Amino acid sequence: MSRNARRPRLAVITATALAAIALSTVGAGSAQAASVATWDKVAQCESTGNWSINTGNGYYGGLQILKSTWDGFGGRAYAAYPHQATKQQQILIAEKILAGQGAGAWGGCGSAAGLAYDHADPYPGDTAAPAPVSKAGDVYHASRMTDGSWTSFQPLNGYGGAAFFNASQESIAATPDGSTQTLATGSDGNLYHTARYSNGTWTAWAPLPGYGGAAAFGAKDQAITGMGSGDAHVMAIGNDSKIYQNTRFKNGTWAGWTPVGAWQAKKIATAGLPDGSTQTLIVGNDGNLYHATRSVEGTWTGWNAVAGLGTAPTFQAGQIAIAGLPNGDTQLLATGNDGLVYHNVRLANGTWQGWSKVDGYGGAPSFAATSLAITGMPNGDTQMLAVGNDGKTYHAARYAAGNWQGWWATGMGAQKVAIAGLSDGSAQMLATRN
Repeated sequence: MSRNARRPRLAVITATALAAIALSTVGAGSAQAASVATWDKVAQCESTGNWSINTGNGYYGGLQILKSTWDGFGGRAYAAYPHQATKQQQILIAEKILAGQGAGAWGGCGSAAGLAYDHADPYPGDTAAPAPVSKAGDVYHASRMTDGSWTSFQPLNGYGGAAFFNASQESIAATPDGSTQTLATGSDGNLYHTARYSNGTWTAWAPLPGYGGAAAFGAKDQAITGMGSGDAHVMAIGNDSKIYQNTRFKNGTWAGWTPVGAWQAKKIATAGLPDGSTQTLIVGNDGNLYHATRSVEGTWTGWNAVAGLGTAPTFQAGQIAIAGLPNGDTQLLATGNDGLVYHNVRLANGTWQGWSKVDGYGGAPSFAATSLAITGMPNGDTQMLAVGNDGKTYHAARYAAGNWQGWWATGMGAQKVAIAGLSDGSAQMLATRN
């Protein structure tokens, strides 16, 4: 295991010295440098040569670099954590650590590899550090304008100065001022938040504090919905599989997490209604789909099983999504046990329309999907995103009259998708790339 950042000398390295090291170019024949072959030996000792390893021991990547050391020597320019960066990027930061702390930062592994005696430039001829490269799981954003045109998907900046934000899931919600609120579950399993203002600027990512004073909130699944008040309501499934609720107020403060009963769940989706209530779907541990309502006052109904296809008493669901409409209806998307997408409507009076199979792409009789998203629009339409079994992102619309636009390919390959409709009739989309 790496010793870097554990030795007392790190504490007395000044900010000026760190900056000088971070800005310096590693030149050929440097007194503090090592060849790639030597770094490979260090990595073999530290991590058995696994450059993407994260065992939860506080050290990351092939060279087992401590997070604070990575940050202090400029690693966040590449990725939030060392194991998320490429091998070359890890070595370039290790060169700076070597220059600042010496080979002793890697203890016995550095000694066994001859790290102190190599002095070779690992990447001769490179005049600048390589640009960060996007990888699977990075979050991308696009907008659909009111005329139906689209912007291209562009990557979001990462946490703490990283070039990208790598996530296992993302969700997005719109508020009346034209801004959107985004949640993402980072590669560390914790929830992060960012906001996009109506002028197109973004706030920096911020980790959400955990429940009961915990530093972070680890989430198995999460969803966010915007409210007419300007607040945003968050639902999440914690690492204990229990359900929690939080509110981000219009002024940017947070209410804090509140447990919602003792139920456990696998999946969650939520939608805000014009009267200030929210409706939430969960997939329980039994695989069945359940529905509950949270009143404006914050009280909850019980969880009620959603009836299945035909006369089936329950609906076994995989992926789920829900959207609120201006008339008080909600619309649902879910994949069944067959992997196909189904649609349902819960009317404002509490009755259900029933499930219907959603037609497929290009005239196919059905549509199989691995991720679903749906949002209500001011005119009563709904817009949807789905990731097909081919790993591509598709968009569809269901008009207020009940007819469908049909799916079309957006050209974005993705793992997960999210969508939010804005008050001006535009929509914003998120996708974690594949």
